[in-house]
Amino acid sequence: MFRYKDLTLIAFVILFCESSSKSAPDYIKPCPGLKSECLKKNIQETIPHFVKGIPSLGINSTDPLFGDPVHLDLAGGLKIEFNDGVIKGFRKCVVEHVKYEGLEAQLNLRCSLSLKGKYKATGRVLIFAINGEGDARIKTPNVAFSCKITFEDVTRDGVIYREIKDYKASYSYDDKVNFQFTNLFKGNPELSDTVLTFINENWKQVLDEFGKPITDTIVSMVFNIIKKFFHSIPRDELYVS
Repeated sequence: MFRYKDLTLIAFVILFCESSSKSAPDYIKPCPGLKSECLKKNIQETIPHFVKGIPSLGINSTDPLFGDPVHLDLAGGLKIEFNDGVIKGFRKCVVEHVKYEGLEAQLNLRCSLSLKGKYKATGRVLIFAINGEGDARIKTPNVAFSCKITFEDVTRDGVIYREIKDYKASYSYDDKVNFQFTNLFKGNPELSDTVLTFINENWKQVLDEFGKPITDTIVSMVFNIIKKFFHSIPRDELYVS
């Protein structure tokens, strides 16, 4: 019988290599019997370490998380480009529920995140046709993530790795989200401020229309980092007999 080391389950936030095998970080702690309360406690304690990155594995930081340029074609013909994106807050995520059984895992957690960067946008947001370029900041103070992960055992060069085969993530925004965009209408600061106020007053409708592809992109970035961890560490380094 194996006992799973808890960093494995951090892959489920969110809230994602080298072919040669590596050793797991020292701060991973085992949970006898995979009991949920133990896993919940140990994952919570591990998150602040993992989000700093693991240079020996070539794994980047997830807090801050530096995003690649993002190009989105959204509802209503809205086109958005994000550049120099920085996402902060994963280190303070709260683990609410963990369950691991067989090759399936479930993790629920709650995070307060902030995103800032440069943006360009053309198209329609609600009733307004915008044409803007400037600084962007989005604050999401209470996002609930539910993640279901499926693993598979993969053998490379005689070594077994337990890798992420698939994941499904859902989320809800449980407190008011705040948007700050400069220069939504080029050369017209008064109209920009008016539209920004309208967007913040109607934040739920804005997220209903545009939130999913943006959040999906962030979740994918995080899972790509965590997948690299599982690709690098042999299964026997994550299980203790």
